[in-house]
Amino acid sequence: MKKLLLIVVLSIIGLTTTFAQEAEKKSASKTVEFLSKDGSFFKKEFYDLPAVGSSYNKFDCQVLIITDLKSNEKRGCLRLTAYYFSSVSKDSYIGTLDPDELDACIMCFEKIVSEITASPASIYTEVEYKTRDGVRLGTYWNDKKSEWKTYVQTKSYSSRSMSFVSNDNVASLISNLKQAKQMIAEKTAK
Repeated sequence: MKKLLLIVVLSIIGLTTTFAQEAEKKSASKTVEFLSKDGSFFKKEFYDLPAVGSSYNKFDCQVLIITDLKSNEKRGCLRLTAYYFSSVSKDSYIGTLDPDELDACIMCFEKIVSEITASPASIYTEVEYKTRDGVRLGTYWNDKKSEWKTYVQTKSYSSRSMSFVSNDNVASLISNLKQAKQMIAEKTAK
């Protein structure tokens, strides 16, 4: 009887934990789709770009070049990795930007710097670009602190994947986006 009660309690705890976990949505990224082809044989090369931010509020940037060794087809993307620190674990959340999304992201952040955050907002305002993989990049007006909060969220389903980008670091982010675009074009050219 005690064993049965223990099994029931553990099952309930397991189900509760499962439902409490955040549900990951399927990615529409062309790069993720390319990587999920069955029967493929890939070479993956990771090129580090400078991290943006510092300590607990940073994210890593990498250019990923993928070569299908059977067909010799090459693809690339920018990978952003955000970190969440708690007393029991360190989680990482990776989001991708396809090469054709980089121009829009660059434009988004250049517009955020030059037009949107240049002056305070009179009402609560959000500006956001969302990629096919669910990466969210944008800014919002924080009424309590009377300031713009610029962010990168690598997984739309989890607030734990959000990193805030200081005004000083937005230029580094734009630089990484431009470097990634150039590097992907060079390394995937035939």
